[in-house]
Amino acid sequence: MAQLSMNKVIHAAVRRDLGRFEEALASLGPGDTARAVGLARAWENFRFQLDHHHHAEHDVVWPALTAYGVDPALLAEMDSEHGLMAAALTEADAAVKGLVGDTGPVARDRALESVRHLRAVTEPHLEHEERELEPVLQGDFAHSPEAEEMEAGLRAGGLGRAAVMMSWVADGAGPAETETLHRIVPAPLRLLLLGVLGRGYRRDVASVWR
Repeated sequence: MAQLSMNKVIHAAVRRDLGRFEEALASLGPGDTARAVGLARAWENFRFQLDHHHHAEHDVVWPALTAYGVDPALLAEMDSEHGLMAAALTEADAAVKGLVGDTGPVARDRALESVRHLRAVTEPHLEHEERELEPVLQGDFAHSPEAEEMEAGLRAGGLGRAAVMMSWVADGAGPAETETLHRIVPAPLRLLLLGVLGRGYRRDVASVWR
């Protein structure tokens, strides 16, 4: 089984959630406010994770890759794609959260189309990033001082945020993603993050998809 970077594991979670939201919104019935509330709760986690991921790339990952020798023009392209995704995310954020007060067909279709649009601009970016940067992240860079500094910066959010992020990427992960998590995160830390600190995610978000 080919090894993945943590970046690709996060991308898999983004793709998974976009598919979940599209399917859930397509089947949302008029008047199902309870379902709309649950979807809004899961959406808030997704919105935060995607937004945080892109800010972390710009603020932490890109400087490390630039210092390692990656072409800054390529990373500027990635940031431009992030801008398109941010605009689509803002539009979808308003539409999905708006369902809490209006689950009628017009509002439901608006939310569904906005998520489809977000998916349409997100997929090409994820593929572009994986095609250009995955070989670097999985190459000699992984053992460089720049990578060590990058990892330290990415860990700066603390255990609470790490537990939610880990719980999110593990929720519905495939074999390759699971193997990567087991390789990167020691078993005692996985138990703490997923089993103990991740209880809030399981209660508030994972339950929406069950």
